[in-house]
Order: sequence, then C-alpha cells, then structure tokens
Amino acid sequence: MSCALPSTCLIEIRDGLKPCVHGGRFFTSEDVGNLIRRLNTVISLSEEIEEEKSSLERRERLFTGHTRGPALVGPNVVAFPGGPPTTGGHA
Repeated sequence: MSCALPSTCLIEIRDGLKPCVHGGRFFTSEDVGNLIRRLNTVISLSEEIEEEKSSLERRERLFTGHTRGPALVGPNVVAFPGGPPTTGGHA
C-alpha cells in the first residue's frame, strides 16, 4: 500500500473490508495486523497534514498580524464595513 493522502488509504481499507460484509470473508490474525498497519499509516499522514496546517496558520498570523479568527455573522446580524462613512456625515 502506497498512498500519499489519508483519503486514498481509507479508500483502500474500505475496499479491502467490503468482501467481509455479510460473511463473504472472515478476518484472520494477519488481516487484523494488516488493517492496524494501514490505520497507523492513515493516522501518521493525518498528523503530518495537521502539523503542516497548523504551521501554515501560525506563519500567516505572524505575517498578517491577525490573531483572531474570522468574525461570525448570524442570520440576525448585518455586517458593516469598517471605517468612517464615505459621505462625510455623522450618524
């Protein structure tokens, strides 16, 4: 099994499990060992992706100066752009 993305690994695992549905095939101890190794591969790939994502987010915050996440706007909230009105009048 050589997969570069967790989704690819999971698809291979799923396809390997399909013959076991409805008693078509049974697990041996070797099958369980292979499944555990494949799951460990998926876990490792996922952790690498999560670490890279976290690193990229930290780098972006450092370079852009943003320390908070995006503003959440609900259905009863109207978002207004920041800054003074362009007409020069007071509200």
